[in-house]
Amino acid sequence: MKNNTIVKEDVMHKGAEASLIHGFWFGKEVIFKQRYPKKYRIEPIDKQIRVARTLNEARALIKVKNYGLNVPQVFEIDVNTSTIIMKYIEGEKLKDLISVFDDGKKNKIFYDIGRFIAKLHQNGHIHGDITTSNIIITPNDEIFFIDFGLHEYSDSIEDKSVDLHLFKRVLISSHGSDFDKCFKAFISGYLLDYDLNGSDKGKYVVKNINSIESRGRYVKQEERK
Repeated sequence: MKNNTIVKEDVMHKGAEASLIHGFWFGKEVIFKQRYPKKYRIEPIDKQIRVARTLNEARALIKVKNYGLNVPQVFEIDVNTSTIIMKYIEGEKLKDLISVFDDGKKNKIFYDIGRFIAKLHQNGHIHGDITTSNIIITPNDEIFFIDFGLHEYSDSIEDKSVDLHLFKRVLISSHGSDFDKCFKAFISGYLLDYDLNGSDKGKYVVKNINSIESRGRYVKQEERK
């Protein structure tokens, strides 16, 4: 492999577990998501954890992409460096756009987000970190979901309800003035897509959110990372 086939440029974000690095891979504009070692963990165990999480996230992205949903395309998985090389998605975080969207656009976007999450849940995927920072709106108003680092496989109503509840908490804490209209549109889209084929499981998932709140069952986002 020639040195000029891979070019890493700027670190766009450094999180608790991984760095996102903008660059190019064989002429394609990409993001390198690299999980770095944790010194407090025993080295072989640390390596095993990073590889497992890298593979889990990459495989989830590939599967979700095959459902026709908008997530970054995975180009390569490097287990030696615990790195996923994926397509760079041009756009802005939903978090930074909500305040400038009119009500009609907010309703449309959150309705479509609800349908997206319903499709995930129908296929046994739990995103684990649904936030407005993990949703990219492209210049053409396409909606892309990113960061499947906390992804899990589950078909339980409880796990799906927790996924929705975490998103609800994000909307309340970060977008309080828009919470009612946005969450209502989100739930409408979720129920429509989930129960499209005559199933009523989506209704139980949504109803269980209230049960989680009454039990104080939800896990704060910071504690899940």
